[in-house]
Amino acid sequence: MVDTVSKTRQVDEIRRCARDPIYFFKNYVRVPHPIRGTVPFNTYPFQDECVKAFLEHRFVIVNKSRQLGLSTLAAAYAAWLLMFFKNKEIIIMATKLNVAQNFVRKVKFAIKNVPSWLVIPKLAKDNDRTLTLGPPSNSRIEAIPTAQDAGRSEALSLLIVDEAAHVPDFEELWKGLYPTL
Repeated sequence: MVDTVSKTRQVDEIRRCARDPIYFFKNYVRVPHPIRGTVPFNTYPFQDECVKAFLEHRFVIVNKSRQLGLSTLAAAYAAWLLMFFKNKEIIIMATKLNVAQNFVRKVKFAIKNVPSWLVIPKLAKDNDRTLTLGPPSNSRIEAIPTAQDAGRSEALSLLIVDEAAHVPDFEELWKGLYPTL
């Protein structure tokens, strides 16, 4: 009887997390802290406002200062999409491949540190550039460097461009990326 209640509660939690990314972040996502190690992701009100903007608007540009946790927030958001929705295609683009790969590492960290019962799709592919979840999700995230043809042949669910202000000829790159979104 206890198992049935526990399983029912787990299913309820999975449903709630799928509906509310902020709830998911605050209750299940853990992030690395340079001094304290792995810690719960307790979002700030401005981060919650960013998540609401992600959900309500097709395109969001964030002009921000450094060290506000927006990359961590975007990584948690990408993890949420991968875990709770089917067939999501996410590209992380940065001026250098290693910067984009670091972002994907944040997504992996978030996914690998939630309770195992919460991760319904298992990892199907996991390398330095790509993370693919198996059925029923079949969602994927990939790190790529900026280039004139970057992401053009994809049908994307989410594109995260890290430090877009530093991408040479971003306007031209955007003209090619816009139709993929």
